[in-house]
Amino acid sequence: MPENITQDPGEDSLEEELERERREHALIDEEKLGMDELEEEHLKRERQPGVPAGR
Repeated sequence: MPENITQDPGEDSLEEELERERREHALIDEEKLGMDELEEEHLKRERQPGVPAGR
């Protein structure tokens, strides 16, 4: 079944698409890193209940 393509991708649009994907992957990587850091902090606090929060 043929797809309806409204515009043939040119070099510029292909480069724009690749750049957008790179930015999306970078954001996803940052989010994963942030979640890993949060999880690590949470685990540290669970292991050391006497340590005040924020250290």
